[in-house]
Amino acid sequence: MKIIDKLNEEGIHISFEVFPPKTDAGFNKVLEATDEISKLQPAYISVTYGAGGGTSKNTAKIATHIREELGVESLAHLTCASSTKEEVQEVIRNLK
Repeated sequence: MKIIDKLNEEGIHISFEVFPPKTDAGFNKVLEATDEISKLQPAYISVTYGAGGGTSKNTAKIATHIREELGVESLAHLTCASSTKEEVQEVIRNLK
């Protein structure tokens, strides 16, 4: 189901936003946080791209975990600033 379809349903909708960790060591903590957040049954969880794309390498991994493992729709941010066209295309392929 698309996020817009969920938001068009009757009732109150909540969403959350998580940030990719600045270090690889924090990756599991973010996954644990999304596991707990998903228990609140949000309409979706968005995942930021990181300031200037600096922490963006885990955005797609986290968004995939949310959708595939937790069954919650995810929304991945994409920042094009300071990225080449090829880099943006690669991120889009990964998100698909």
